[in-house]
Amino acid sequence: MNAVSWNYRGLGNPRAVHALRDVVKSHNPEILFLIETLSNKERMKQLSGKLGFSSHLAVECVGRSGGIALLWKSSVKCNVLNCSSNFIDAKLSNANGVEWRLTGYYGFPECGRRKESWDLLKWLANYSDLPWVVIGDFNDMINIADKKGNNSHPQVLLDGFKQTIDDCGLIELDLVGGNYTWEKSKGKPEWARERLDRAFASASWWSLFPLCNLRVHHCIHSDHDLIHFEMYSTNHTKKKFRFRFENAWLKENNFYVEVS
Repeated sequence: MNAVSWNYRGLGNPRAVHALRDVVKSHNPEILFLIETLSNKERMKQLSGKLGFSSHLAVECVGRSGGIALLWKSSVKCNVLNCSSNFIDAKLSNANGVEWRLTGYYGFPECGRRKESWDLLKWLANYSDLPWVVIGDFNDMINIADKKGNNSHPQVLLDGFKQTIDDCGLIELDLVGGNYTWEKSKGKPEWARERLDRAFASASWWSLFPLCNLRVHHCIHSDHDLIHFEMYSTNHTKKKFRFRFENAWLKENNFYVEVS
């Protein structure tokens, strides 16, 4: 199963829709989480169908900001558990009936609302005991290396977000393909790059999907890059091998010691 999370501000113009179609065509995601859609439910319903998704849930924007949506194909067994303007929480199940949670998350962009974002994550962590993975734009950073630019991120905010992740019992997925997912003022003295889009998972989720891949893909039409998330169950990777004895093993000096 694979999913894409992308913060592409505003899907009301043809260029944005064209870029999104290219993303779906290139990565063929079964699940698509969109952030800052600036769209209403009717618009997202039309867009979902055009992109080839059989189901969706959209939370409308408020004024001229926000809006998130989760789209999924018929191959995915998905049941939305809860949602708000900052998250869509869904229960998924595979062919073997194993259930887990996927949360598309959008942290408050205002610096003064970081604690609200942290409290929301803690609430989500306690909402269900299902194996959990959360992906999206957290608008937050864990360490100083998550930002490159003139102004460093306040240490108190770095510590607060890291503590929140620890309190939630989450482990971050390694990001392949680049260190940053957002940038502004490229080519100017105030050029800044930050890692805002990421994914975290609980230990129980890792036991279901130990083989997973999170990759960043650069997008020229957006200040946010998209992150592409692929997960593989161990049920799909285990193979049965037939044991064959090799006569050459008898020539090894310590063979009888090892097998006795």
